[in-house]
Amino acid sequence: MSDLTKQETRRKFLSYGAGAAAAAKLLSASGTSATGPGALAVQAARSVLSRVLGERAEDFDVAWIAPENGRQVYEVQASGGRVGIKGSSGVALSRGVYAYLREACHGMIAWSGRHLPLPARFPDFASRKVVCPYRFVQYYNPCTFGYSTPFWHWERWERELDWMALHGITMPLAMDGQEAIWQAVWTSLGVTQAELDRFFTGPGHLPWHRMGNLDDFDGPLPQGWIRQKRTLQAKILARMRELGMTPVVPAFAGFVPRGFKRAYPQVRTFTSSWQQDMPRLSKTFILHPGEADWYKEIGKRFIREYHEAFGPAEYYLVDSFNELPVPVSAEHRHEELAQFARTVYEGILAGNPNGTWVMQGWLFRNDAKFWDNQSIAAFLSAVPNDRMLILDYVGDWQPGKQEVDWTARNQWRDHHAYFGKLWINGVIHSFGGNNNIKGHLPLLAAQPAQVLASPDKGNLAGWGMDSEGIEHNEVVFELWSDMGWSRKAIDLKTWIPAYCRARYGGYPPAMEEAWRLLLESVYTTPLTSNAGHAWQLRPSLKPAAANVESGPVFQQAVERFLSCAPELQSSELYRNDLIELVAQSAGGGVDRRLAAACAAHQSGQAESRDRKARQSMEMLLLIDALMNLRADRRLETWTGDARRWASAPDEAAYYDANARRLLTFWGWLSDGDYAARVWSGLIRDYYVGRWRAWFRSLEQNQPLTAASLDVWEETWLSSPYQPSAPLPVSDLTAEARRLLDICREWERDT
Repeated sequence: MSDLTKQETRRKFLSYGAGAAAAAKLLSASGTSATGPGALAVQAARSVLSRVLGERAEDFDVAWIAPENGRQVYEVQASGGRVGIKGSSGVALSRGVYAYLREACHGMIAWSGRHLPLPARFPDFASRKVVCPYRFVQYYNPCTFGYSTPFWHWERWERELDWMALHGITMPLAMDGQEAIWQAVWTSLGVTQAELDRFFTGPGHLPWHRMGNLDDFDGPLPQGWIRQKRTLQAKILARMRELGMTPVVPAFAGFVPRGFKRAYPQVRTFTSSWQQDMPRLSKTFILHPGEADWYKEIGKRFIREYHEAFGPAEYYLVDSFNELPVPVSAEHRHEELAQFARTVYEGILAGNPNGTWVMQGWLFRNDAKFWDNQSIAAFLSAVPNDRMLILDYVGDWQPGKQEVDWTARNQWRDHHAYFGKLWINGVIHSFGGNNNIKGHLPLLAAQPAQVLASPDKGNLAGWGMDSEGIEHNEVVFELWSDMGWSRKAIDLKTWIPAYCRARYGGYPPAMEEAWRLLLESVYTTPLTSNAGHAWQLRPSLKPAAANVESGPVFQQAVERFLSCAPELQSSELYRNDLIELVAQSAGGGVDRRLAAACAAHQSGQAESRDRKARQSMEMLLLIDALMNLRADRRLETWTGDARRWASAPDEAAYYDANARRLLTFWGWLSDGDYAARVWSGLIRDYYVGRWRAWFRSLEQNQPLTAASLDVWEETWLSSPYQPSAPLPVSDLTAEARRLLDICREWERDT
């Protein structure tokens, strides 16, 4: 092969977008070796490089090295304009590339955009070797597949998988596509298609169906969805494996359709109720642990069918009691708990004798009264220590602001590191995918290292980010991913300046002051529950925000951040952060204005009520206009992705309504607005519309009841979303200044 032909082959390989397997074929066809240790890892990493850097990927030399003591490792060095990356997997190699891009080139690749100022000649970089201190860097909460990813198509998943590789994630949950497998299993056991139509939920609600929280809600699930998701999941899992990730896939937790009871009436089951006000037909059935033969049969059928469709797996997510009452007797509680665990585990082994059970640890926190240490120990005792992995993601649950020992009040310590089981230390950070600005950076920077160093850590196997929703608070996820590859605590005094230079392209004195104030307010925020502005929640005469910081210190931070615009506004990521900071500050002003309007109503001051209500709605429309500058903060982006799954107009309308229902009413009142978002379209067409209806009812002295609000919300959900036109914004910084000034005037107008 001539040098020119080799160069052309290399160029084609670097621009190839179909994945490492196809790239390997291209290399082989050209006569270039695609075999040997780590060939797939190198090919996978080069595919990531080509998608991220384009032609500049030519300047990187990529090579495989063996893991160290079972841990992923990478090495980076650069000289003479060439960058050398060695790594033990596609993920390790990609992580090494990203470490170089952030530190040497001051660049960043985020969900919302990128700042990647690549120099003409890559700078030198002293040789560095990094060994991951964990077996696994784990990612995703089962709920993420409802609150963030349900309507993604392959192009969005491909970007996400690249992001995961660059951020060093080695163990993602992989929950899509399983309904095709369950459908095959249940029909093979005599359950009819009509019964399955009343078993599966709508697309956005599938995570809670999979965890046994509800059946038969907002369905039936279209067959086109089931088929397309099976195809998509095959591509996702193939890419994960090419990159060297260890995906966690589903298995049988004990939940059966009502049709199974019809086909086998002698089989013993329990009826389980997630919440008191949920529809009766949405309640679930769980097999009695005494039906061990059925657990084995169903578990075997599912895992073998799953492997046939998607390839082999080793780790299986099974949650039998997530936020559910545990059906055991008071007299024989511990024996029955052990029986339940043993039966579920044997169901996994029937399908894969080498399988490991992965389980969320959330149930122990959610029902701490039931799950005392004796009960936990009894339940866990039925499974070998090395065949169960517990995801403990409450490491950031209700910490103090000024803790020294971040491990003092952690669940893992309370429960003796889960009595010898493998476990992953992690954080949940966000409930419902709320995109309000929040997080606890000091905890993230110190807690993982403290746990690693603890003599009481037991069989700690990993570090995890288990947020219920993603694509928000990107600083939190950057710091989290850095901690996944660091044995030591991170000093925020040096990390924050480096972060800002990589994200915005600069760190002027005002930005330094802004981040000092952000760390004093929103980014030292204890996690308590889901978050929402008062204007995002159902109207009442006492509107109040839930876990959203918009006080004086935060307002000062936003002012300092805005003052950096002349220097940094060319940065996409600076503009994205400015939009959200101003929206949250102004949103806090709206909360206070709404409270003043309601107080005026209660005092009989109709003119003051109407004026303050009108001002609140006008400000919300201005916030909506700011958010509309970001495509990832538009409701129409979410509904558009949902509608693309449809094969007919009526299906498109169905997906549209299901997508909006999850973010608003959810399914019933107790979960209403749980997944609230500060999104354009959702603000002007839902939140503003609901508050306007509320204030009209006050003007007429007939306040809307809960039932009346139900009708308003359901009416909005029942029609396909036709977004109204947002207000125009010609100058982001000028508009940001205007919103902050209006709120300041409101503070003087009490």
